[in-house]
Amino acid sequence: MNAPDRFEMFVLPEGVRKIEILKDAKMANCLQFNIQKEDHTIANILRYRLLKHPQVLFAAYRVPHPLEYYVELKVQTTARTTPIEVVMEAIQSLMLEYGNIRNAFERELFRLDTASGDSSRRTARVGAGYNTFGAMDTSTSEFGVSSDMGGRGDRTDDVDIDF
Repeated sequence: MNAPDRFEMFVLPEGVRKIEILKDAKMANCLQFNIQKEDHTIANILRYRLLKHPQVLFAAYRVPHPLEYYVELKVQTTARTTPIEVVMEAIQSLMLEYGNIRNAFERELFRLDTASGDSSRRTARVGAGYNTFGAMDTSTSEFGVSSDMGGRGDRTDDVDIDF
């Protein structure tokens, strides 16, 4: 079979940077982010969030080849900000949003488990790095710092999930 080994889809080789940033010579205030070991999933979500930003003029991505595991994300902004700043804001916003969804899910799971008296799901994956719900401990990020990412507490667009 000509396809690369499956681990090549997500294991970053030694010495390779996760993100490479290239300046676009043809467009003002525009950068291209080559993100290794990612696909349409993260690129499309990030593109969508970037396009909602008022300072973003252009945001698009492409996957150069289905057997090459990276995406090219191109972002152009107004002169008031830089593409790096808006990409960082978009990532932080997505982390906050998906963290809220995860927390709501875990709270509801806990509520259902305590109501039914079934604790089998809570103790199924207790171990290193896992809390009692079987999810990774998110009290610190993978970089060892607080995972609140400086999120604003005044947000009104938090997701409310009822199961």
